[in-house]
Amino acid sequence: MHIPGQFSPIEIGETDNFCFDFTADVGAATIVSTAWSCALAPFQTATDSNPASRILSVIATDTIQVRSADGRMETRTGAFSIASLGTFPDTALGGTYVLEAQVTLSDGRILALNSTVQIPQADFAPLFD
Repeated sequence: MHIPGQFSPIEIGETDNFCFDFTADVGAATIVSTAWSCALAPFQTATDSNPASRILSVIATDTIQVRSADGRMETRTGAFSIASLGTFPDTALGGTYVLEAQVTLSDGRILALNSTVQIPQADFAPLFD
């Protein structure tokens, strides 16, 4: 299932964590394994010879911490799949990647969620005039 909207952009040289929340669909089951895929969206001018290698690690967990609007850290419980992504090549500038997480549940079901993340174009505007 595609998640409306997209993840916040990630820049060349950054490593960041991305999370899909499967809580609403898991019910009484638990996540026993997770796998992620990463591919350039169709019709891109950006190139990447190995987009799957942008996935550095994956984990399934039942708790995450998120920063609230007022800056406090909040713990949320549920069923989450998290991937650390990075090492995007310079040739990916301006590209859009499709990220998908697939989870296998303790009751045998397999669920998938996907969304996109952009690699913004480099901004070479001067820092000082």
